[in-house]
Amino acid sequence: MIWLNPVGLVLLVGVAGFFFLRRLGPLWRSMRAAQPDPRRDHLRERIWGVVVFVLGQRRLLRWPLTGLAHFLIFWGFVILNLEILEAGLEALVPPLNLEQQLWWGPVAFAQDLLAVAVLTGLAVAALNRYLLRPRRFQGSHQRDATIILVLIALVILTQLGLYGTQIAAGTDHLVNLRPVSAAVAQLFRGVHGEGIWVWHEFFLWAHLGLIAGFGVYLAHSKHLHILTAAPNVFFRSLEPAGRHLPNLDIEKAEHFGLAKVDQLTWKQELDLATCTECGRCQSHCPAFNTGKPLSPKLFITDLRDGWYAHARGELPPPSAWAAEAGAGAVAEAPKDGQLLDWSVMEETLWSCTTCGACVEECPVLIEHVPAIVEMRRSLVLEESRLPREARAALESLEQRGNPFGMPADSRMKWAEGLQVPLLTDNPDAEYLYWVGCATAFDESNWPIARAMVAILKKARVSFAVLGQEEVCNGDPARRLGNEYLFQTQAQQVVEKLKERAVRKVIASCPHCFNTMAREYPDLGGNYEVVHHTQLLAQLLDEGRIELTEPLKNGELTYHDPCYLGRWNGEYDAPRRVLEAIPGAKLVEMKRTRNEAMCCGAGGGRLFMEESRGPRINRVRVQQAEETGAGTAAVACPFCATMFTEGISSQQSAMESRDISVLVAESMGLEYLPAAK
Repeated sequence: MIWLNPVGLVLLVGVAGFFFLRRLGPLWRSMRAAQPDPRRDHLRERIWGVVVFVLGQRRLLRWPLTGLAHFLIFWGFVILNLEILEAGLEALVPPLNLEQQLWWGPVAFAQDLLAVAVLTGLAVAALNRYLLRPRRFQGSHQRDATIILVLIALVILTQLGLYGTQIAAGTDHLVNLRPVSAAVAQLFRGVHGEGIWVWHEFFLWAHLGLIAGFGVYLAHSKHLHILTAAPNVFFRSLEPAGRHLPNLDIEKAEHFGLAKVDQLTWKQELDLATCTECGRCQSHCPAFNTGKPLSPKLFITDLRDGWYAHARGELPPPSAWAAEAGAGAVAEAPKDGQLLDWSVMEETLWSCTTCGACVEECPVLIEHVPAIVEMRRSLVLEESRLPREARAALESLEQRGNPFGMPADSRMKWAEGLQVPLLTDNPDAEYLYWVGCATAFDESNWPIARAMVAILKKARVSFAVLGQEEVCNGDPARRLGNEYLFQTQAQQVVEKLKERAVRKVIASCPHCFNTMAREYPDLGGNYEVVHHTQLLAQLLDEGRIELTEPLKNGELTYHDPCYLGRWNGEYDAPRRVLEAIPGAKLVEMKRTRNEAMCCGAGGGRLFMEESRGPRINRVRVQQAEETGAGTAAVACPFCATMFTEGISSQQSAMESRDISVLVAESMGLEYLPAAK
């Protein structure tokens, strides 16, 4: 065998390491100097997350074709790392003769098969990217992907050449365990003597050189996630999903929200370095899919480009959306690491519904929504910049206790003609029924509360309402970025419920449910909060309510509210209730459960107009109509409002009904006011 001096390998590794560290060094220093974010608790749970999401590729396998391709490539490289180590040791300590070790046989067999698996995965990935071209790849760096695919393919081919030449020379004792390499060896039949070892050394050093080049390129590429994905998953948030927004200490904060690079936490920077540009977040984003200037993927990559450039002392490129808007969209180059109005446009931030589809779909668990809301906080609290309709809603919330611009003394109009117990008169009630602003002030939603009152009475549930004492719990303010107003409203509610000794809460609105169950504990409000569909399912199980009247339209479909489903994991209770209605046949939409499309009302979007593309709610109504069902069941007053508008605007024959209304009707209860 011809052997090259190990100095060559040392030099190769040294040069590759120098350029790798030269590019990654500024990023590492930036992360070390970034804002703190404690995430070192629950070690066992964090390790298990790496097993499930990284080694098990759980989220990638939701997409069978590309998920399997990535699975093959990933596990191929995990096993092939042993081969890379072997090749390096062979260059340093020839002849190593690992093939003579008994334990190496199974490894050799796995390496050979996985080499084919990786090449198969690469072929599928290339087919998907260059021929099928799904829309989720829009905005991804095609050149980068091509380079990586070619590099990986060459690494595998040179590996097969390395073993093939050994077999051709008759020195590989594992020929029977390397069927693919044995086939490659047939290409060298006519090469004899020293010639075969020239080819062997060529493949060896080409293989090592490609691996070194791959490592250097990683520092410039989206494929840096090969190094950062496992840490990013390990340091994921372990809080309940609905508790996804960071708290802000208004009194001690030096700045409000996120506007500059030096305001990023180290975990946010790790998120940016981990984006794979796969576009799975983008493919499920309701804003992106209706032509709004928001792609969760581009939001992350634009921030990443701004961070990279600032860390390396370079001028960052403008936002992808700013480039689309044309010259003059951005006034001037950023100063002091500015991200707002350069890396991210204001309109991008206000397009988000905070539905969480991006967070749910991301295979490496990037946290998009918290960063978006943080940037909204900077706009609102530091610059008082927000859409006109959103400003009006927050001013009404502050002045009247609700974001709908309605007089505070009209909060109980929904209850006219009903004998609804007030908490002041019934201090020992087991439950506080939190009606919520969207139900109390939108007349089309009054049947939700009236039906719930009728059901609770029939089931002999001890409950009461706050009546005129109820005010908005602050959810719209927090999602729109006015953290100060949120905390003011929340403290007011927490104090009121403490005064009334409230321990259990029923909420018909998933936004109220999420805020009171997940976010109030940080402010001293600890309650047992149930959504009304959860309570209805419980009452059915206990036999306290009986459904006897059949559904008028036999087939119905159900729209999962984002703040009940994705953010709080409740998918089954509403369906159990619907399926208990006599004659009801539940027909699921194509996008359902954790993949359900948002109605468009979350994140404060209920109070803002959509000026670009089709309205999100109308697209969702079309998806409901495609099922052929006559009824769209909802479990959220925000969703009810959006479905009502969507059905009306499209003159659809479908009707939208809240689950509480369907239950009341199946129980034969009178809940509507008598006709005048």
